This record gives sequence, structure tokens and C-alpha cells, in this order.
Amino acid sequence: MITFEELKNTSSKIADRLAFIDFMLRFTGVVKRSDISEMFNLSDAASSKVLAEYSHLKPDNIEYNRTVRANAILRDSFRPLLDLDSETALGMLANGFNRNKLSSPVRTTIPFEKIGRVPNNLPTDSVAMITRAINGKYAISCCYKTENSSNHGRRIIIPLSIMHDGSKWMFRGFDRNDPKKVFYKNFHFSRVRDVEEYFQNKDYQAEPEETLEADKQWNLILPLQLQIHPDRTPQEATRIRNDFGIPASANELTIEVRCALMFFVEKQWFIDKRLNSNQDGEGYFKFKLMNAEMLKIIMETNS
Repeated sequence: MITFEELKNTSSKIADRLAFIDFMLRFTGVVKRSDISEMFNLSDAASSKVLAEYSHLKPDNIEYNRTVRANAILRDSFRPLLDLDSETALGMLANGFNRNKLSSPVRTTIPFEKIGRVPNNLPTDSVAMITRAINGKYAISCCYKTENSSNHGRRIIIPLSIMHDGSKWMFRGFDRNDPKKVFYKNFHFSRVRDVEEYFQNKDYQAEPEETLEADKQWNLILPLQLQIHPDRTPQEATRIRNDFGIPASANELTIEVRCALMFFVEKQWFIDKRLNSNQDGEGYFKFKLMNAEMLKIIMETNS
């Protein structure tokens, strides 16, 4: 693998286009001529020429797959052209390909620093297999390390979507082997081990009932009616208003959140969802969930 700067030294005019092809192959499994045309505003002929150049540089990375009608990764022989870390790749999958993210150090318009960045502990090859499975709608098998479960054996998971909670990368997936029949779950990329792809076996293609469209908790959008917690002092309440953009004359805020992600919002925003403020001990809260009882009924109905 080489750096983007090294690639620019040898292929300065098309370095970003070659990098895009390499990125798409590695993290989605396919790249179409139309993908290149749309990204760089090129004609079909120009896009075909870039693909031919990439094939010349990396003949063991790419082939035309008639089944998917696209240029596809050769998994057994693929060797990335560029050295790309997993966090950068996930960021571009979420927000779009950005050549500035390929430079080292990263090029920014104005000075920028990410606070409290967790050291990169996401194996890029494992991340790539998971994101390819999301794009291809098929299952992976892996081990998953979590303190909340003794199930550390191999699981069959169909990855569905990537997520970021402000500090950690996760993915939503369908766990075919869950003994408690809780199939849709949120998984941390950093806890996944020993990933294998099942992209060629029809038995491991996602069934209609295993897709994101069939995930009730993902598709259920909940309105959270929040009120600045009555335990907060006037000074603390003012600080919360400023931090969350609440007018000085108001105490309430309504947001919408996917049911599947409500847990993360509760923790990050310090939301008190207790129906009885005297139950479950004490804690520090910024907000009181005013419609907690209604949301509980909605979630029970859709479970």
C-alpha cells in the first residue's frame, strides 16, 4: 500500500479517481462506471479510462461481474492501493468521499481538532467486510465480545446500517442466532472479532424479514417531549438552555429519535425517563421526559 501523496506523485491528474475506485471496491465491494462519472463529473469514456488504469495498476483487485453488472472486488487477491484507516473510511461512507481526508495530515479549511479521540482500534479489513455486507445485503459470521452476554461464540449477523454516537462507530444488524429471539441489535465495530463473509451462499442472503425495512424499532420514530429537569438550579437551567438552543423564556424541547437509538440519546442528554421520580435511586439529569408513559405504551405495542 502507498499513501495518497505517493499516488499523486505517480498519477497526479487522476490520483483522486484511482483512490475513489480503491475505496469503493474495498468498502462496498463494487464500483460502477456511473459512480465515477457522478463523483467527478466525467463522461462514460473518461470513467472507463480511469477504470482501465486502475486495472492496470491492480489487476488482481477488480473484475467485471455480470451478475451485479458492476466492477467487483476480487476478495481472494485484493490488495488495497491506498493505506486507509477504518475511521476515515467509515466517515466517508457516512458523509461522502472526500479527497482531503486522504492526505496526511488531513487537510481542513480552518484549524480543526477532534476532542477525546479514541485510538483507532478498528481493524480495517474487518470493517471493510462488514460494510461490504451492508451494501451487498448478505450475512457475516464473527465472534462478538461484550460484557452483557456470555455468548462469545460465532454468530451469523446481517449488517444493516452504520452509526456513530459522537465517539464510537457501531452498526445495526440482524442476529440470526440470538437464543432470546432479540434479533435486531446495535453492535460496536471494536468488539467484533474474526469476521468471515458469506457473499456467495444463497442461504446467507438477507431475507425480507431480516432487513432494515422490517426492523420495527429502527423505523419507529419517537417524539421526545423534554423539560429542563426541575432539580436543576436557575444557573444550571440557563446553561442547559444555551447548550441546547432553548429560548430564554422556555423550558421545553421536543426532538425525534429512532426507537432503536433512544438508549444513546438518554445517556448523552442525561434524560430522566422515570415515571416516578422516587424510583430507581437518584442521579444527575438535564431533562425530564414528559411523555414517558405514552412512549412506553408505544414501544410495548411495537415490540
